[in-house]
This record gives sequence, C-alpha cells and structure tokens, in this order.
Amino acid sequence: MVAAVIVTYDPPVDSRRLRYFVQIVDSGSITRAAAASGIAQPALSQQLAILEHELKVKLLDRSVSGVTPTPAGKVLYARAQAILRQFDDLHEAVHREVQPLSGTVIVGIPPTMLPRFGLPLIEKVCTQHPEIRLQIREEGSLVLHELLVNGNIELSISATRPEGVVTGEEILSEAIVLIHAPSMSLPEQPTLAALARLPWVMPRRPNAIRTLVDGAFAAQNLTPRIVVEIDSLHSAMEIVRRGFAVAPMSMAAMHEDLQAGTLLARPLGDTPLLRSLYLAYRRSPGLTPAAQFVHGILRDLSVE
Repeated sequence: MVAAVIVTYDPPVDSRRLRYFVQIVDSGSITRAAAASGIAQPALSQQLAILEHELKVKLLDRSVSGVTPTPAGKVLYARAQAILRQFDDLHEAVHREVQPLSGTVIVGIPPTMLPRFGLPLIEKVCTQHPEIRLQIREEGSLVLHELLVNGNIELSISATRPEGVVTGEEILSEAIVLIHAPSMSLPEQPTLAALARLPWVMPRRPNAIRTLVDGAFAAQNLTPRIVVEIDSLHSAMEIVRRGFAVAPMSMAAMHEDLQAGTLLARPLGDTPLLRSLYLAYRRSPGLTPAAQFVHGILRDLSVE
C-alpha cells in the first residue's frame, strides 16, 4: 500500500495586507487606520483577521485605548516595513525605466576633446533621448574641475585627477604631440633641444597641456621660444596652419587635420608625452537618471 502524501500550499502574504497592518500599528487604532486608508473599519478588520489566519499567529492586542503589536506583531511590523520599501523601490525603478529621460545635463569638455566627445555625444542624446536638454561647457581642465567642485556642472572630462568631493575614473591616456604646417620642414624624430628653438604658440598658464610641455622642457634645462600665448584652440590652430609657429596638441583634437594633411605631427622628444583624462562627477548628490545616461555615453565614446 502506498501512503498518501498530503501537500499543503500556503499562499504568499498579500502586500496590501502588510500595508494595512503597518498603517494600523502606526495609527494605534483600527478606526484611525481605516480613516487614513480610506476603507471601512469592518473591511480593515477583516483584512487583519485574514493576515493573522495566513500567518497562524496573533498580531495585535486590543484594549479600550487602541491596539498594540504582540511580540510576533513587532517582528512582522519591522519586516513588513523593509518589504514594503523594496516594493516601492521596485515600482519606482520600473516606472523610471519606461518613462523617457528628461531634464538638463551640463557637461564640461576641454576644447581639445570636443571633436572626439562633443558632437558624438550630442548626436546620441538627441537620437536616443531627445527630452534631455544637453548643455556643454567648453573650458580647460582646471576650470572644469572648479566648476564641478562648485556644482555648476554635473559631469566633466578633464586632465585633473578626481579627489575630495569629486569622484570618477580614468577613461583615456592620450599623446600630446607637436603640430606644424607642412610648409615647416621638421625631422621625423626631432630632439627637444631642436624643438625649443622653434617659434611656439602656447596656451596661457594654468593649463594642463602647458604644464606637461613646460615640465618636459624644464627636465632638460630647456626653455621653448614662445612667440604667442593664446587660449583659443581655433586661433592657435590657425596660427599653426599659416606656418607662423608650432604648438602642442592632443592627437584627438587634430584628427581631421592630420587625416587631411593640412597639419603634421611630431613627437615631443624621445619619451612620449602622455596625459590621463578622467570622467568625473560629484560624490553628492550623485547623478540624475539623465546624467547617468550621458555618463554611459561618454564612457562608451572613450573606448571607440
């Protein structure tokens, strides 16, 4: 003879009943909880009775002054609050995913990085989430870091290492090279001593690229012959195109000119001159959903 096996099934506790129970405990009275919940008192009492039946335990002690949780009720109250918070977080997360991202996102990008990050970022944001209003601040790395620290921008790509209230990650290591017009004849591997004698157009201090170049020359006790100091990338490039001077630039900033042959690049000495770029944002209050989306695009662009 085969013994009969009886399988029982306990249905999961309804989240609505957990909310009702928490409301009753918070109110200290079924009558007050019914009024706050917008349901009739008999219906609320019935929901409580069903919950006690499902859990097979008494949850509340009743008196003339109201209700108080039993030891089991106190355990359920604490657990129910945590469970309901998870339900609320889940609802918010799902709702956020299906809603279009919107709002203003302010991004700081150095002029030398605009060709690589600026236009591709604009294209992707406009195509994928046109409700996002993108603002781009074009400034040097040191200025962008200060803007980020003060909360004037939400994201930045800069050569300033994140620290303090700013956090982030290194996304790129790029070469700084000398650029010159084709009309200016230079050897393939010029020495720094030879380069120091050329006319230079440089960005004014403080500037991340200027700091690197000054350091490279100073390490060999050299001083470059600077004929023009100018902050405008466009103006500096025009000066170089006309053959008046050479300039230090990132390869990314010169990509189109180098491809077209309107400008040429040479290494700055025997050792490659590299700078790290960081994608950074403030630790607090953190990024909005729209800013998180933009952050992801910038990270993807850094590896393309």
